[in-house]
Amino acid sequence: MKDNFKFKNLTLDELVISLDRLTRFKLPEISYYRVFSEIISKCLITPKLSKHDIENIDAKVLSSMVEKIWNTSVKDIFNVKFLPVQNKVLKILISETYKNIDNYTKTLINTKLNIDYILDFADSEKLPINLRFLKQAKNFENYDEIIKLRKEMKLLFPIQKLLIVEGITEEILLPVFAKKLNSDFCENGIYVLGAGGKSKSPALYSQIHDKIKVPVILLFDNDAKDICDVLKNNIDPKDKIICIQKGEFEDILSVNLIKRVLNNEYEPASVVSISDLKVHKRMCENIEEIYRTRHLGEFKKSKFAKLIAESLKYETDISEDIKLLIQDIISLAR
Repeated sequence: MKDNFKFKNLTLDELVISLDRLTRFKLPEISYYRVFSEIISKCLITPKLSKHDIENIDAKVLSSMVEKIWNTSVKDIFNVKFLPVQNKVLKILISETYKNIDNYTKTLINTKLNIDYILDFADSEKLPINLRFLKQAKNFENYDEIIKLRKEMKLLFPIQKLLIVEGITEEILLPVFAKKLNSDFCENGIYVLGAGGKSKSPALYSQIHDKIKVPVILLFDNDAKDICDVLKNNIDPKDKIICIQKGEFEDILSVNLIKRVLNNEYEPASVVSISDLKVHKRMCENIEEIYRTRHLGEFKKSKFAKLIAESLKYETDISEDIKLLIQDIISLAR
């Protein structure tokens, strides 16, 4: 089948999107299979293959098919003749970031995709920043050179530290607060990944730490002490755990900032005072109470975190506890 199939070409935009998705922080067994399978689904005319059929294609066959579709598309778009080559920087990034890659995925990674024409001749202004980075770094052979350029461009890949947090609030706000404090997470190569709850953090850590070479920091609320105690005896020596001492992450946010967000969003219908935010021990309980009693709708942490981020104006909007937390994260990331 690898030689006997008909396909339509990828457009330049589709090539750019696919390449961009291969240059983000995602385990290669996920990113490469997902991109390759979507190329087959999108471009293959005959034979007709179902999702199940694609899942069962041999890695070498899948690699060969995608290589032909990709390189033919590039050849026709740019009207050039070439021998397929693979961008060496992309391979360096993968080898320096990930480990224990299975043979199936290695075969996909080694597919000879000609990306240099895309980087060289596509409109640079329209290229995603990841690909502009890849374009500048394409002749680098030293990983230190790549990291230096990544810092200058403030990119998140290749990452140098993975920060696993419990929920969406930390995932959204920590990078925003850090940037306001001139401790940009992107510049420091810190990627924040939400686990979806404290009980899911250990499983996420277990799933990912055997797959990546970079150190991992796990951040927990105070009510996860038991989980922290168990993890401390089982995590890799290069990895670290931080436990917030004063309750949940929301409890160490600036009360004035929270008040401003609520009043900006709902004033003049319902003005909130500082005392309204100190009724219950936990800040989330106070906010939920305000939403409930003043008929403001459902309190959604993701939406509220985005409102906090949009309302952040000054360094003084960030509490001392948050500042110390970010200092700890940055120090562990060095």
